Amino acid sequence: MSETIATLKAAWPMLRRAITSGQLFRPQCELVDPHPDVEGLYGVDIPMRDGFALTANIYRSRARTAAGEPSPVVMCAHPYDNRLTPAQKKTPLRGPPQQYRLIPQAGGVPRFSTLTSWESPDPNFWVRAGYTVVNVNLPGFADSGGPASIFSAHQGACFREAIAWAGAQNWSTGAVGLNGVSFLCISQYLAAATPDGEETPEALKCIVPWEGVSNLYHDLACRGGVADIGFLNFWWHTEVKEPLNTPLEQYLEIEEAIPPEVLDLHPLYDDYWRAKAPPLQNIRVPMLICASFSDHELHTTGTFRAFEQASSSEKWLYTHRGGKWSEYYSTDALSLQKDFMDRYLKGVSNRFDKLPPVRLEVRSARDEVKEVRWEKEWPLANTRYVTLYLQKGKLVPEIPQKPGEIEFDSRTGRAAFEYLFEADMELSGYMKLKLWAEARATRSDDETPKDLIICAYVQKKDRRGRLVPFNGSVGVSNDVVSRGYGRASRRALNTELSEHWNPAPSGGKHEPLSIGDIVPLEIALCPSSTFFEKGSRLRLIISGQDLFHAPIFRKVTEVAAHRTVIHFGSEFDTYLLTPQIP
Repeated sequence: MSETIATLKAAWPMLRRAITSGQLFRPQCELVDPHPDVEGLYGVDIPMRDGFALTANIYRSRARTAAGEPSPVVMCAHPYDNRLTPAQKKTPLRGPPQQYRLIPQAGGVPRFSTLTSWESPDPNFWVRAGYTVVNVNLPGFADSGGPASIFSAHQGACFREAIAWAGAQNWSTGAVGLNGVSFLCISQYLAAATPDGEETPEALKCIVPWEGVSNLYHDLACRGGVADIGFLNFWWHTEVKEPLNTPLEQYLEIEEAIPPEVLDLHPLYDDYWRAKAPPLQNIRVPMLICASFSDHELHTTGTFRAFEQASSSEKWLYTHRGGKWSEYYSTDALSLQKDFMDRYLKGVSNRFDKLPPVRLEVRSARDEVKEVRWEKEWPLANTRYVTLYLQKGKLVPEIPQKPGEIEFDSRTGRAAFEYLFEADMELSGYMKLKLWAEARATRSDDETPKDLIICAYVQKKDRRGRLVPFNGSVGVSNDVVSRGYGRASRRALNTELSEHWNPAPSGGKHEPLSIGDIVPLEIALCPSSTFFEKGSRLRLIISGQDLFHAPIFRKVTEVAAHRTVIHFGSEFDTYLLTPQIP
């Protein structure tokens, strides 16, 4: 019952909106019929060396098959059940996957064929572009055999076996590329980040990971030390639990708990979580990765990390602040994906011979793209990191000489600070918030609080003082510029991974506060790319509560009631670091 209640709490805002808007019966996408040349083979077994088989849908050209012409392969793997397509009449009302009835779409309506399962490459597009598509169910899900697990090395190993199998078939040229969104992105990390001492399948030539976490703990479950109990609950009960085809007891023997309950057993970043973080530095195949500035609550941080840490000598970064699915299936994005696949699976000489590595989309507002340009690196080499110090109500370029305090109730209060841009300015990259913070008892007879939580947000105000909206996670259309979370008891940083502009939490130890402790917190804010016009303002909000959450995400911010005190000035260098681009 508690699971059901938690799921309903997480899903209800989205479900209510879907009902009142009519989206539940008018899904936000456009379905098209596939070309008659596209043939689907369903439930094809892919044998694994451990004695079980994965199942795949294989989509190919009837004409090329009849002529005996092999094709390169576009491949994906996931736990979602590849049978859930309108063409196979397995989806609600024989329409698109159910998520398009629940999740609002930003930046336009995605368009794909009835052969397309959730977040997967559209067979109609890829087969007509000269490819064969192989859509695989991971072990233990849908009708695939083997032990079920989540975000595991075993999933990656099985995916690599499936890649080698696809490369060896007579309908294949032996060249395989991976493609897909979210979990279908994560499974690419798991497959391509081959463990030390193991060879990458010869058939694997390139990957297109499109928006996916790369560290489950730090990106989602406990970002900045602040637990999220909403998304994993929603995801498990609405997308993963149903296609699980092995008894739950067997799943728990491997995973210990269902995803929304793992944090209860492993609250710190330990070996359990480390085993679910693929060694990104072991990715060496060419990569076209999409990192969204919209998906703060889920994929933004992880995809930028994957681009930066992958060892691929040929890698490209595609950024945007539109909608996740509308962007993935858009004409421009598909054209870029096709050229990338053509380059590495067909050997075609095209723009990827000389294309700069980073497509940067800069927005002035949700619906205003200021500029799209190609850059040579990320973060940008010409970034000028400018420190804006906090004082009451303001962000100033010089540290205040006299120390001061800003105090608010941890449950109901907040503090706001503003900075006026006296010239046009682009902020592209990472922001960091450094605070000197203290937790005080609300009353003198209260127990001394041992922890505090910080939720930080950057907004944009236009010249008239109005808040400027941006796209956010799960179709949110009035999101902030950037956000970050921090917890005093988890303030320790990973010194090997941290940069002065992007602190990386350790997550490995718990350090409760004592009476009078004033501790430094360094909080990473999500990467963003935003244009501020002369006369516009940057607004920073600090609170003990999640003020701008997206539906299905629920941060656990209930620590002992107290007053949060921010110290600034003199020896307390409390500031916001901003990435200004000349």
